[in-house]
Amino acid sequence: MKYFYYLRYFFFITFNWNPRLAWFTVYHEIRGEKKYGINTSRLNSLKKLTLKGNIDEAEIYQGTNYFLLEHLFEKLQSLGANNNIIDFGSGKGRVLVVAAFYGFKKITGIEFGKELCIEARKTINNVQQKFPEKIFNVIYANAADYEIADDTNVFFFFNPFSEKVMLAVVKNILLSLKKSSRTVYVVYINPLHKEIFMSAGFEEIYFFQKLFYIQASILKKEIDDISQG
Repeated sequence: MKYFYYLRYFFFITFNWNPRLAWFTVYHEIRGEKKYGINTSRLNSLKKLTLKGNIDEAEIYQGTNYFLLEHLFEKLQSLGANNNIIDFGSGKGRVLVVAAFYGFKKITGIEFGKELCIEARKTINNVQQKFPEKIFNVIYANAADYEIADDTNVFFFFNPFSEKVMLAVVKNILLSLKKSSRTVYVVYINPLHKEIFMSAGFEEIYFFQKLFYIQASILKKEIDDISQG
């Protein structure tokens, strides 16, 4: 049955983008799901979910490409930036699980789809015994309203919502930085609203692109930037 979903996923990507990207994506879906022992591939229409927010401000649920996710987490490891992470639009918990394998200690998912939160908690339960020391949280909330903890140093986005919501989230990040000065990193896949972060004083320290459509940025805000306002 699972391979039926992979086939549907292949045609979905082929129809919206191209067959080469579809083959690449589905190959890494199969590899990644097997490697981490989870089941997060199935696409979900937000129209069928119980939402805490406006459906017009979000996108369809689609898991982050495993190849890209691992590549970016390896980069964060090399920077020593793998302490506490928030995944905005955490879906079924894929990023949360992979983050645990890459050394993150406090791992939080913010998701406005109630049913996706339930799926994410099930996903985490399947790997929690491997990481008893990790702190996992899946929070059913509207990202724009979420107050960010002062110890979070990595923020993850897979183009989860509109410019309006992103503006609110960036404002909340800046408020958190005013309360507790620190260096923070943003991982932004398909970074359509990257200019919001750049305008807020973030610096792009890494950009990655593959097969044209697969793009991601890592942005950083230094403690000195915060002290300067």
